[in-house]
Amino acid sequence: MNRVTKYVLPVFLAMGTLMVIAVVMFFAQVSTPEVVNAQNATPTPPRTDIGVSGTGHVFVQPDTAIASVGVDITAPTLAEATQQASDKMTAVINAIKAQGVDAKDIQTSSYNVYPITNQPKEGETPKITGYHVTNIVTVKVRTIANVGKVLDAAITAGANSINSVYFTVNDPSKPQDEARALAVKEAMAKAQTLASAAGVKVGKIITISELSGGVQPLYKTADYAAAPAAVGAGPVETGQNEITATVEMHFEIAQ
Repeated sequence: MNRVTKYVLPVFLAMGTLMVIAVVMFFAQVSTPEVVNAQNATPTPPRTDIGVSGTGHVFVQPDTAIASVGVDITAPTLAEATQQASDKMTAVINAIKAQGVDAKDIQTSSYNVYPITNQPKEGETPKITGYHVTNIVTVKVRTIANVGKVLDAAITAGANSINSVYFTVNDPSKPQDEARALAVKEAMAKAQTLASAAGVKVGKIITISELSGGVQPLYKTADYAAAPAAVGAGPVETGQNEITATVEMHFEIAQ
């Protein structure tokens, strides 16, 4: 071994050793925070609360009626069909207004015009034999006792289509609050039952939220499309509306 090799080789070995140590220290520094974070991570504790739901029901007398009233016309020509529909619908609306219904409570909900065609023979083109026009308005009757009179007046004036009538509450805020209170009462009673069965006590309220609720309209379906104009709507029973509210509550568990 010459003198250069004798002194250079140990130097290279020393440099190699230092590089290995530096690489090891680098990776140790990079990975150390992850290890520390993994060790310091706090596991999510299991839920220690009582979760229940409750529903309140309140029944009230409706004070508003919503009716779908209109005319259904068939004529040989489009001009005849639209004119007849216009004339009859004008008479119907005037008759409804004469019963004390305000103009803002009458709204057109449907107006349709379509041709009527024959059944052609094979190879023939269908021919238009007439036109069908329907005009429907939605009427809000705020004086519930007058709903029968309003429908009678509409039919007498020429309405031949009364598709549905339903009854609701114009301002449900007060009974809705009553339903919410009943819902909370039911949820708290459920929590007490569960706690007693488990041998624990109900603690403080953690959360409370409303899930759903509202007025359930009472529908009365009717179809007077084929009824003669002289036939009235007859008596109409309003029944009761159900107003509901559902809440979800979570309580602490007290030992």
